[in-house]
Amino acid sequence: MTTYLITGANRGIGLELTRQAAASGANVIAAVRDPSKASELNALAASSSGLVEVIALDVADAASIDAAQAKVGARPIDVLVNNAGVMGKAQTVLDMEAEDFLEVMQVNALGPVLVSRTFLPNLRAAGHAKIAVISSLMGSFTYPGASHIAYSTSKTAVNRLFHALARELAPEHIHVAILSPGWVRTDMGGPNATLDVRDSAKGLLRMIAATDAGNSGTGRNYAGDPLHW
Repeated sequence: MTTYLITGANRGIGLELTRQAAASGANVIAAVRDPSKASELNALAASSSGLVEVIALDVADAASIDAAQAKVGARPIDVLVNNAGVMGKAQTVLDMEAEDFLEVMQVNALGPVLVSRTFLPNLRAAGHAKIAVISSLMGSFTYPGASHIAYSTSKTAVNRLFHALARELAPEHIHVAILSPGWVRTDMGGPNATLDVRDSAKGLLRMIAATDAGNSGTGRNYAGDPLHW
């Protein structure tokens, strides 16, 4: 049976990924910063016949990541989905505040790296495991907007980091998916977004399943189209 670890699983895309993965019969370790506040996720776990387990994990806190890994123990993880992220404030290069910029980079770029490295023993134990990171079209140099420069820069950075990670892990047959979910109607995407979260999550899971040695480290969107750097 496939085991997923999904970060940021308490809402939006992360919650829907958890729901759909469990519906397919997979085990899901659903990681959230504060499980006590994840009411919808906890309800899903309670009705999942043991397929969904909720654990605490703050991707911006190395000690929290270590504690989460200790709770998981030596269990193999087939698919790690680095989904947790923050949008940050609407600031441009000229008016961005350093503290806010660094917070977004910590969560969106460094956090997924630390999580992936910490859970590497679990991925190795699974054999031919996969790591996915949820990126964004806003991380592309072709994206014209500049109103959320911390967020877009963090996604540019995470693209580069996971492109490099794919090369490092290739000899171990651990493959890396860099995925854009599209503009999704969630708390982050807003009500005017063009894509339903169910369709996005379905596409993301399909792209993860299709990740192999031939496309590891490349960027794609939920529909399989190339994610241009």
